[in-house]
Amino acid sequence: MARRRQKKRTHAKQSEADLKSIPRSMVIHLGTALENNTLTQLVKDTRNMMQPHTAIRLRERKSNKLKDFVVMAGPLGITYLMLFSQNEKTGSTHLRLSSMPRGPTISFKVSEYSLCKDVSHIQKNPKSISASSHEFVNPPLLVISGFTNPKNASPEEKLVVTMFQNMFPPISPINTKVGTIRRVLLLNKDKETGVIELRHYVIDTKLVDVSRNVKKLINVKSHLNKKLPNLSKTKDVADIILDPYAQAGFTSDSEVEDDSIVEVNEGDDSSVLTKPTSEESKLETAQGQKRKKAVKLTEIGPRMKLELIKIEDGVCDGKVLYHSQFSKTKAQMNKLEQQHALRKKAKDLRKKEQAANVAKKNEKKLLKKQRREERKKAGEIGSDESSEEDSSSDEDVEMGDYSDVSDPNDDVEDSHDEKLFDEEEA
Repeated sequence: MARRRQKKRTHAKQSEADLKSIPRSMVIHLGTALENNTLTQLVKDTRNMMQPHTAIRLRERKSNKLKDFVVMAGPLGITYLMLFSQNEKTGSTHLRLSSMPRGPTISFKVSEYSLCKDVSHIQKNPKSISASSHEFVNPPLLVISGFTNPKNASPEEKLVVTMFQNMFPPISPINTKVGTIRRVLLLNKDKETGVIELRHYVIDTKLVDVSRNVKKLINVKSHLNKKLPNLSKTKDVADIILDPYAQAGFTSDSEVEDDSIVEVNEGDDSSVLTKPTSEESKLETAQGQKRKKAVKLTEIGPRMKLELIKIEDGVCDGKVLYHSQFSKTKAQMNKLEQQHALRKKAKDLRKKEQAANVAKKNEKKLLKKQRREERKKAGEIGSDESSEEDSSSDEDVEMGDYSDVSDPNDDVEDSHDEKLFDEEEA
């Protein structure tokens, strides 16, 4: 049987170092958020947004705690944790972004949010995609807008931008193909209020340098469920291709803007390879065929408006590095640092005591195991000696029994001699 051919150029396997460098996320919700069905759906939509390097089939239980997910993040290779929670008193929703395994943690208040189904309801022509569609094969392109220049930005703003950037794999202009980018994640900050607006889009591209009729013929080739254009009123194919009144690209000219038209090199996407015969053809094949396409963004959700609350040093715990609602003096900061230092010392002492107790228990177990083995060996030696003594005594008893027993042949000879003596006397 012939061996199946494996594609090497387009389906190249990544090395272990590249796989380890890819950031992976986990989106969870705990506490009273588990009882909120709307918030549960928001968690599912966020998992779809963070695809493909996230756990989309993760299920939380009421008995699970934050420590359980933090412990399992290391073996699973999770680098970032997104935690949704809900306040029991006020009912407000919060989002915490934690860098694993040591922090920091950025806490946001979700002032407003919309689900994917809510976004599709308000659109005239919504984009219908599922969680397993080809748009989610690659991570989205992160676009950051409204933030100040990193040179002049505050430390908390720099940390927020760095955290969002590191949650997605970096894009290389040389290695990354344009066709693999199918989604856009937009983070827009309002400079007046400081609210960060998060939106999720799908990229649609349509040909512009061909007429509408030609575009219909191209779409029929890839979509078999669509009908062919009506050719009954035409006498020649040129009437369709060279129609000067045919619309280009989209259904109307108003939908296409000059800024949205780009030139795309389709040399890598072509599947038919031809042998170049001249220098010009060689240059064309090397550069690829350039086509004009109109780029359109279609929102698929979810939407969120995030307000920065505070930044903590550890994973959802530790020293508060920044707080938007409270400000403290240097004396208060020094006092808090002393308290954190004392807590850290007490924690280190507890860890040392626990390690010493575990070592003592292990030593006791080893000693117990050695005694058990020694007893086993001693019991086996004693059983062997007793079995030897029993076997020797059994042999002596058997020999004594055989010495007491008389031979039956001797009785027969004695009786025969007695008969002879009796005959002589007679």
